[in-house]
Amino acid sequence: MPQSAVSSRPYSLRARLLVFLLVPLLALLGVSIVTDYREGLHITNEAYDQALHSTALALSAIVDRDTAGTDLDLPTQAEAVLRVDMADQVYYAIFDENGALQAGDAQLSSLIEEFDPDEDNPDFRFDVLNKQAVRVATYRHSPNAQAPVVIVVAETTRKREAAASRIMIVTLFSDLLFIFTSLLVAFIGMRYAHQPLVRISHEIKAREPDDLSPIDESAAPLEIHALIRAINRLMSNLREASIAQQNFISSAAHQLRSPLAALQAQVDVATEGQQGEALRRLRDMQTSIIRLSRLTRQMLALARAAPDASRNIVLSNMALEELIENAASEFVDQAVLAGVDLGFELAPAPVQGVAWSLREMLANLIDNAVRYCGSGGVVTVRCGTEESGSAWLEVEDNGPGIPEALRAKALVRFVRLDDMADGSGLGLAIVREVAQSHHARVDLLSATEGRGLRARITFPPSGVVSSL
Repeated sequence: MPQSAVSSRPYSLRARLLVFLLVPLLALLGVSIVTDYREGLHITNEAYDQALHSTALALSAIVDRDTAGTDLDLPTQAEAVLRVDMADQVYYAIFDENGALQAGDAQLSSLIEEFDPDEDNPDFRFDVLNKQAVRVATYRHSPNAQAPVVIVVAETTRKREAAASRIMIVTLFSDLLFIFTSLLVAFIGMRYAHQPLVRISHEIKAREPDDLSPIDESAAPLEIHALIRAINRLMSNLREASIAQQNFISSAAHQLRSPLAALQAQVDVATEGQQGEALRRLRDMQTSIIRLSRLTRQMLALARAAPDASRNIVLSNMALEELIENAASEFVDQAVLAGVDLGFELAPAPVQGVAWSLREMLANLIDNAVRYCGSGGVVTVRCGTEESGSAWLEVEDNGPGIPEALRAKALVRFVRLDDMADGSGLGLAIVREVAQSHHARVDLLSATEGRGLRARITFPPSGVVSSL
């Protein structure tokens, strides 16, 4: 698999840490299982070896050896009791010094080893009898100071293994409980330690797209300070680049206004006395210059309304209806030239804002409405205050309107929904930027009569704006 495909997969640090802890813990669990089983087997061997030793001693107590031979006084009932075991098979045998069977099970003769005086007495070992693992106890006894006899007691190992398994299972359960508890504590600890990262993530996620202010690293864990500083450096670079871009657009638009005005005046003079093809071309040039002048004005307005440029602007109390009345004459003249019936329905609407910015927003709303509803259309400007104290502004026209699916797209810069229109795609984008700088909401709605567009800007109550 390519390295790039592996590295592109997201992974969790929490999962990595838990796996990092789980692997050695499972390795320790494996070692613990082996050692616990062996220790359990050792403990059970010691206990059951004592029982074998007791059986060998019991047999030695009833062995009577003299010159005539070896005599074993073991009643049938006592032998039956000796052999009774709920889990294992028990064997016993008594051999003389030459290895001849004196009593018991002859098959144990294969388990007799050569006498070694240095060996323990009794001697315990594991062996195989009848294809079964057995534990063998060999006890050398000298009755009546005669030649020694060898007493061999053997039993299968089922109860030993069962006891060792039970000990292992009990310890395994405690080991698993320890591992689970350790992982749970580690998980809770990592979750607790992860909370500052979650908080910072939520803070960044809740930011506005234009908020490039630095992240506060004082409340962040020491381990991610370097990451936060890197992010802050990136934000600082983006902020400087955005400011430089806005300054360039503002300066360029401002510098273009005077030459364009002079060029338009000269073209107006040049059209005097012209006819035919020359006049048509001059008229086309006039139209282009007017569009370019409008675009320049809008770019300048957009640069001034952008978040980086308007972040430090101080909002002041003003009446929205007065602002509209003061600029009404300019809007009426524009509507008359376009053959549009422009009306006003104004009510008290106190807001906190910047006069030139709100006037630019209103100019773009009316310009869009007049331009797209066309000659013979009707445009109505309204303002007022809701019961909640929020002031609102509406500009409604009876033009073709904007389909509901395209209304969000219409607020994006340089997006033109109609390729045949002569707009630049900046009018509603400027409205959105100005509204955002005033903490207002822009809604593009259907006209009250059904046909057309109703652009509504809702401002927050004045007391709320001052606290934002």
